Amino acid sequence: MKEAFSVLAGILFIAAFIPYVRAILRKETRPAKASWLIWATLDTVTLVDMHAKHAVNGQIIAAVLGASTIVFLSLRFGESGWTKLDKLYLGGAAVGIGLYFYSPLLSIAASLFTVFIGSFPTFTRAWKNPENEDRLAWSLWWLSCVAALIAVPQWTIADAAQPLTFTVIESVMVFILFIKPTPNSQSKKEKP
Repeated sequence: MKEAFSVLAGILFIAAFIPYVRAILRKETRPAKASWLIWATLDTVTLVDMHAKHAVNGQIIAAVLGASTIVFLSLRFGESGWTKLDKLYLGGAAVGIGLYFYSPLLSIAASLFTVFIGSFPTFTRAWKNPENEDRLAWSLWWLSCVAALIAVPQWTIADAAQPLTFTVIESVMVFILFIKPTPNSQSKKEKP
């Protein structure tokens, strides 16, 4: 049963890239290059680390494939330039890669921490302009996380850290896109 949920998590995660890619090509969203480069790089590192620990799941495979695609699209359609913070996040990604040679478990933890921190450019952009993100894509990524959590075979760092980290990231985005109060909703509440 857990294997079926792992496959479902992978299918949902990769399916979420379809509306996201469509939104990029239609210029309805501009991916944050830093976030996607960090996610693609560290998802790959995490996949290698999880493989070393025999803990690969469908979601991480889909994440590597999809994030790599978005990196290429972000080079043409993404936000231009690199901030100092973007460069700092990329440095954290390099640390995660280097830690692999010391310990795959430590590399998983460091990589996923950096994946979370590397999400902040996207969180910030979405907070300021939620209409620039594709709600269907983020909803599917969040549903994938639910399936991935159900699929966790053992609650160890190797098996559970990646789905938990992705769940936190997707949950923040779902909050920003669907729940966050807007200035208009605040003023409506204040009126008698």
